[in-house]
Amino acid sequence: MSRVAAVMLVLLLSACDSNATLPAPSIRSISPREVQPGYPGVIRITLEAMVPIRVDYTRQEAQAGLGVSLWFGTVEAPLLELDEDNTLEVFLPATLPPGVHDVRVVLADGREAVRAQGFSVLSSINPAVDAGSSNLPDGGTRTGTPMAEGDITGFEFTPVEEQRQGQPFVVTVRALGPRAAEFEEKVDLSLGAGEGRVTPSTLDQFIGGVCTQSITLDSQSTGVKLQATDRFGVSGTSNAFGVR
Repeated sequence: MSRVAAVMLVLLLSACDSNATLPAPSIRSISPREVQPGYPGVIRITLEAMVPIRVDYTRQEAQAGLGVSLWFGTVEAPLLELDEDNTLEVFLPATLPPGVHDVRVVLADGREAVRAQGFSVLSSINPAVDAGSSNLPDGGTRTGTPMAEGDITGFEFTPVEEQRQGQPFVVTVRALGPRAAEFEEKVDLSLGAGEGRVTPSTLDQFIGGVCTQSITLDSQSTGVKLQATDRFGVSGTSNAFGVR
């Protein structure tokens, strides 16, 4: 490590170790905010925060977010991941009872962010929700419940450039619809009639409504289109691209 880099790390460490020099964090979003008991998906909490950095001088490396903890009410949820955009990922704690809970994030340096009554575990399925009531929270979403028809309205591919037959390439597919951010299922992947075969024929599980995966095509064509289709028959098609 150069002398300049070492000085910069020391300054950064000093700044991050001082609560007085860092602004208080805040919780920007919680998704989903309402779930059924036993909800199996990932819960994501995004922070507006400067996360403190700890430096390991023996390895000459810096790590962010060490020691960050998250609580639903009085129940701690073990942290699965802290993304670079300050999004924490956790599973629903099995011991969290039904009811409305505060969400509290404690950073390694002791600063806290709290969203009062920010998360709910339902005691039972709401009949009005199942009936498709227009009085649903968040503009009609049914957060934490299984996906139903109308929750996903389509799929969108990022633009695909010309590819080579048999050579792997990466596609990114986004779910569309009122519950797109909660979509965490697998969908079928196919080509148009007579355009050959795509491998694999099923996309991996979506995370937060997005799936990025490597695929291959076994045919050559000037106008191939990929199609993603969910279990309700909702689909989306990519742009036409060449395979040579």
